Amino acid sequence: MQSKKPILITGASGFVGANLARKLASAGEVHALIRPESDLWRLKDVDDLFLHRVDLTEFDALKAIVKEIAPRGIFHLAAHGASTSHRNRFSILHSNLLGTYHLLEATKEIDYEFFLHMGGSSEYGSPSIPMREDSVLEPTTFYGVTKACCSLLAGQFAQEFCKPISILRVFSVYGYYESSQRLIPKAIKAALQGNSLALTAPGFSRDFIFVEDVVDACLLCWNKKVTGEILNIGTGVQTTNEEVITMIEELTRRRISLAKDTCPPHLSDKPYWVADTAKAKKLLGWEASHTLEQGLTKTIEWIKNDQYCDSDLSKSGCA
Repeated sequence: MQSKKPILITGASGFVGANLARKLASAGEVHALIRPESDLWRLKDVDDLFLHRVDLTEFDALKAIVKEIAPRGIFHLAAHGASTSHRNRFSILHSNLLGTYHLLEATKEIDYEFFLHMGGSSEYGSPSIPMREDSVLEPTTFYGVTKACCSLLAGQFAQEFCKPISILRVFSVYGYYESSQRLIPKAIKAALQGNSLALTAPGFSRDFIFVEDVVDACLLCWNKKVTGEILNIGTGVQTTNEEVITMIEELTRRRISLAKDTCPPHLSDKPYWVADTAKAKKLLGWEASHTLEQGLTKTIEWIKNDQYCDSDLSKSGCA
């Protein structure tokens, strides 16, 4: 891993961002741009991290901080609206698109070596074949539309201004510090605590990838200076929600009580959802090192240690 060069990361108070920030902070000078209202529970025990409270939509304040840091590497993970509870379209659009544009503009005059923009599989839509980086973008959610716009914006910016920018499109990440209201942590807690769990109708699939593997992909991209590329980060294996529940039951040796009434499907729920990761393997030498069983085992042990601080995990609702 690169060290002793200023690194800037956005979204460090979020799920994937916190995992990446923790890894980066152990190796060099890392500056995290945090929204003024962000809850820092995921970072409460991280000392080697310089925190800057700034909203990416406030350009002048952002530019002043970025100029002072003069980062050599930039990891842009800040995003809003991935959760189905986020329904304010203007807020999602404003935060994601304007925030990304401002960060690109604020760092334009800085001679950085690397800029990683974190995209997502929601940009693709719902193809019936493994998703490739050159697949047509047909997002089905408003959040996916904004993420696709951000990726297109970053790619255009890289071409026009000759900037070393790459895009990682991550699939369904799970693991340490994931929101307690997401499927996997909620199902694990249901098994451990004996809570009931409400699911959407059966048959929906995801390409679940462990957060450690996503962090490794980010660091490989940085260390190898792979720029000007879009790379899928997934496992290439899809799993239904029901299969995840069964695996958690087997690993915890506990039964999960499923609520009788199913929840309505989300726009992002699809029967087919899997990554083609051949490009990441070719350019980065990367592939997921954890099977779903291995990743779930680590996540279960982490949750058993009562690491959650974000909210009441016994809260009712759909996973």
